[in-house]
Amino acid sequence: MSGVFQVSTRDHSALILMSSLASRFEDDSFLRLSEVAQEMKLSLGYLEEVAAKLKAAGLVVGKQGPNGGYRLAKAPKEISIDDILTALAGPLELVECQSGRCPVAHKCSSKSVWNRLQQTISQSLKATTLESIV
Repeated sequence: MSGVFQVSTRDHSALILMSSLASRFEDDSFLRLSEVAQEMKLSLGYLEEVAAKLKAAGLVVGKQGPNGGYRLAKAPKEISIDDILTALAGPLELVECQSGRCPVAHKCSSKSVWNRLQQTISQSLKATTLESIV
C-alpha cells in the first residue's frame, strides 16, 4: 500500500539505530553497527551512511578499534525524533510550497491544510524523545 505520507527506509533505520543506542545509554558502551544490522535485518552499508549523518549532527559519537562502535552523544531524554529526522534530511516539509519554492503558493487553496498538518506532525516529533520510545 502506498500513501501520501511515508516514512523513508533511511528514517526508519535511523530510529532503529538510535533506539538501540538509547537502550544501552546507561552502560556508556559502544555498539557496533554490524550488531544492529544483523539483529534488525538492515543493510550495514546503509546504517553506516545513517550513522555518519547522525554523527555530523552531534547526536552520536563514534569510536574505532576493537571496542569501537557508536553511542549517543547525549541522554535519550534530550534527543527528539525531530532531531533525528532533521539530521538526516533537514526540516520537515510535506509539500514544496512550505519552503517558498512553489511559484503559485500565493494562490494555492490547499496550502493552509498542509501547513496545519505539518505543524501538528512537527510538534509531535519534537515532543517525542528517544527516552519515551525505548
